[in-house]
Amino acid sequence: MAPKNSDSETMLARARKVIPNGASSGGRALFSDVIVRTKGAHVWNADDKKFIDYLLAYGPIVLGHCDPRVNEAVAHASASCDLNWVGPQKGEIQLAEAVCEVMPSADKVAFCTSGTDATLHAVHLARAATGRRRLLKFHGSYHGWHDLLAVGSRFTVGKGRKGGLAEPNSAGLHPEAVADVTVIEWNDFDGVREAFQNHGKEFAACFAEPYVHSYGCVAPEPGFLELLRELSSQHNVVLVFDEVKTGFRHHIGGYQAVCGVTPDLTAFGKAIGNGYSVAGIAGTTAIMDLLGSASETNATIEGTYNAAPYAMAAGITTLGILRDNGIERLYDLGDRLRAGLQQAVDTAGIQACVTGYGSEWAIYFCDRAPRNYREVLASNTELAESWRRGMYEAGILEPPFALTDRRLCLATSEDDIDQTIEAAGQVLANIR
Repeated sequence: MAPKNSDSETMLARARKVIPNGASSGGRALFSDVIVRTKGAHVWNADDKKFIDYLLAYGPIVLGHCDPRVNEAVAHASASCDLNWVGPQKGEIQLAEAVCEVMPSADKVAFCTSGTDATLHAVHLARAATGRRRLLKFHGSYHGWHDLLAVGSRFTVGKGRKGGLAEPNSAGLHPEAVADVTVIEWNDFDGVREAFQNHGKEFAACFAEPYVHSYGCVAPEPGFLELLRELSSQHNVVLVFDEVKTGFRHHIGGYQAVCGVTPDLTAFGKAIGNGYSVAGIAGTTAIMDLLGSASETNATIEGTYNAAPYAMAAGITTLGILRDNGIERLYDLGDRLRAGLQQAVDTAGIQACVTGYGSEWAIYFCDRAPRNYREVLASNTELAESWRRGMYEAGILEPPFALTDRRLCLATSEDDIDQTIEAAGQVLANIR
């Protein structure tokens, strides 16, 4: 919390006068702070307090803030051939070729500006390909704020609320859109079989985060992704992996390259641009060729800033750095952090577990790693919020929602990690 009469508080007061809730993204308004400088793995607020950043803009910053290599490439694109809206951009071709080379599901790729755009296009493509309307998704998994999938994944679950399967994510959603979505628990084998048995002929698509990060770090149980692939193929349902968070962090080819299960479509974004606005959708030629100008047979894809030269330059540079042992370095840093945090938990004698994969991590205050959203909600969420606030006071920046994922970047140092582990030990002792 920013102290009264501080520079941060002054700026926040100004923001609330002219911006709804004080920020143009709802979650950002939950912070009582203003960041004015970023570099590497660190950010500084308006009062010059330094934080080690594990929020990292909710995932896009994978190399580090203000990476000079990315910024130099973007500056060159801006100075040589900026936005023109004629045919494919040169960088668009190059980045599409690179993604098709590394991602198993990518016969073809189209770029847009956000993960929400990517999942929206995935819905349109699936419905165009199948002629069906109903969608299948998993409880707690967030796939963007368009009406078509914004159900059963509300981030803030108040006292007494259960986080209902069919609960809209916000006010203003079209009720019929919500009614077209079947929501079941993650890792529920019987629930998936029953859903396909009851609605298999109605489903256009099955949407899944192959490794769930919407509410932390929850892995698929052995055989679960294989079951989704098998049933989707049997019922001619388009299997869509939402790799907006996992893509280019867990593996250069996405989590699908780790698990060996290939979807029909993949939505990706965040880490590929290291902070610049780039996302996309990849998939089989048969489905992707349905994208185009609006018609009775095509699923439209339009956007003034789709594949903007600056974003493509950022993507090409970021992907190249990650391919050059960047992913391996993220794994090493993540392993070190998770091991140290678990040791801090054990030393404090508190009931909690640390989970995660690669550069991502989460802490749950319960006796075992949760398997799904219901089990996450059943953990000690008040203790989780106390942890988040305590770490924030100690100069460790995490997301504003206590039950979501954290991650690190290539600029994170061993000293940053050791400092984080030390702070964690103190916070755990205080909240025990």
